[in-house]
Amino acid sequence: MAGNVSTLRPAGLPSGYPAEIDANVKIRFVDDMLVNMSDRDAPLLKYFGGVSQFTFNNPKVEWVEDDVWTRRPTHGGLVAAGTTALTVTGGAHRYPVGTLLCHVTSGEIVRVSAIADANTLTLTRDMTGDITEGAWASTDEVIVAGQAMSEDQDWAFRPGGIFTLPFNYAQTSHVGIQVTFRRNATALYGLRGTDLDDQSAKTVAEQFAAIDGGLMFGRRFVGSGTANPATFGGLRYYITAANGAQVLDLNGAAITRSDIEGELQDVAYAVGMQNVPDTFLCSIPGARKVASFFTSAERINSPAQSTAGVFIDTINTAFGPIRFIPLITIAKDDMIAVKRENVKIGHYDGLGRPHLLQLPNPSATGPRIQRAYYGDTSMMVKGVEGAIRIQEISTSV
Repeated sequence: MAGNVSTLRPAGLPSGYPAEIDANVKIRFVDDMLVNMSDRDAPLLKYFGGVSQFTFNNPKVEWVEDDVWTRRPTHGGLVAAGTTALTVTGGAHRYPVGTLLCHVTSGEIVRVSAIADANTLTLTRDMTGDITEGAWASTDEVIVAGQAMSEDQDWAFRPGGIFTLPFNYAQTSHVGIQVTFRRNATALYGLRGTDLDDQSAKTVAEQFAAIDGGLMFGRRFVGSGTANPATFGGLRYYITAANGAQVLDLNGAAITRSDIEGELQDVAYAVGMQNVPDTFLCSIPGARKVASFFTSAERINSPAQSTAGVFIDTINTAFGPIRFIPLITIAKDDMIAVKRENVKIGHYDGLGRPHLLQLPNPSATGPRIQRAYYGDTSMMVKGVEGAIRIQEISTSV
């Protein structure tokens, strides 16, 4: 039929025969915007402040952390009255002679009379003489309740603090980009600039997205050759119960507000209110689940209103406002909370800052123009004892 998309102008009889003339010389209309649906975002990298927070000049990146003193020592309990050896594995140096400990359940006050070894405190039981000594379960709460010495008693010197040196490795990434002379000079629909510029920009974006993935999922590895190069460890590598973090495994159960506040409480009791994180990094299902805590507040005030729903990004708790940031760069069944200032991403000194290199043109080996991306990065995850991971959360909302 004359006038449709195929036959804009028929020739000859009204029937449309012969076929449309000039079909091969019609000028094409192509929108000049290139549509790209690739996910090259790097939200974690943006949240933590980019790749230039520190520079280093050794493939092994280390940082110093002070000894973690706690007012509630983890202990092995006391089996009966008269037992004076309290096991505090690896922590005896934190409680010098004269330290008073209160067994909260019974109210008994004991005094550290000696440090037997690195793992054991020697106690004077019921120092005040008004509480019947008894057994302590290893799960009973014990809290530091002062320090007492006689007026003319000799100085009792506490052992020195123990510093630790957590570390990470540097991870090198590099990839080349090249186009032929002809390809680079060809006009292509959707491109503003050359194909080399376009491919270079995509490569940089993809490499930053790859770094972003490493911040969460990377595993520290020293490297063992070209097939197994060195890699840096990410948040999930460091935030473990073995490293002192608060870890809750829900085993597929739905997360509750009580779960979240319970973990914040555990951090507060372990390292103090001042070290409680104020932000949870969570998946989209996790963010939706947090919002669902408050869905009973949804309402439409009038028939004319056309917007409804509740999305919560901050909740008020006993530990202050806690923010929830939904990310697609975290496992769907995970939530992780850290203090932002404790996570830093840096690069090797000199050429380690992620960047594009302009290789000598033209290529010495053929009619090509070449560039290369190069980056050498690592990260620090400090203060793990104040971090939280809630894992294996139900993703059903």
